[in-house]
Amino acid sequence: MPAYDEDLTNLDDWLRRLKVEYTVYFNGHRKRPPDDLRLRVEKIVKRLSDAGDMTYSERFRYNTLVTRFYVLRDLWRRTMAARELGEEPRLEPERASDEVPSPQTSPVSSGTKVVIHDPESEEDKVRALYQALVDITHKKPGQNPPVSYDQFLKFISTQTKSLQQKFGCSAVAFNLALEKDAVKFTARAEDVHLP
Repeated sequence: MPAYDEDLTNLDDWLRRLKVEYTVYFNGHRKRPPDDLRLRVEKIVKRLSDAGDMTYSERFRYNTLVTRFYVLRDLWRRTMAARELGEEPRLEPERASDEVPSPQTSPVSSGTKVVIHDPESEEDKVRALYQALVDITHKKPGQNPPVSYDQFLKFISTQTKSLQQKFGCSAVAFNLALEKDAVKFTARAEDVHLP
């Protein structure tokens, strides 16, 4: 069992709960924002960011969760600022759900698809994918990306080699998109060679 599996599962659960509690708060059914839970999430995010011995899959899961948290935190800050200006924004009830939306109703933005054969010789493609991730996750200037470029390159290289070996494909298609408030990052075998 991975060393950080329980922490990552807790972070995932707390993020879902925090999203629901903020929705309840902004819709006027709670008097105070869920600061205690938000601080607990921020504490575990910081603790896990210092963990240098995560596996690639744990690091990817962590980065996905942190990206979702940053996007949501930015939404909550904007909503709080609007409230302070006298507006009464109300989050839609479906915002509380983390279920995968159907293709017909899913607002997808910033979609990027990059097909990579060899990450070491196609650094321009990896950099373009990394820049797309940075653009999606950080709308405010001056914020650091959730993962360094070197970590991202190692992850892309590992995923590419793994899928090429598993499926006998010559390339891997990486898709990056923002669906509602969550970053969706997938890898799929391309040009599979059937025996």
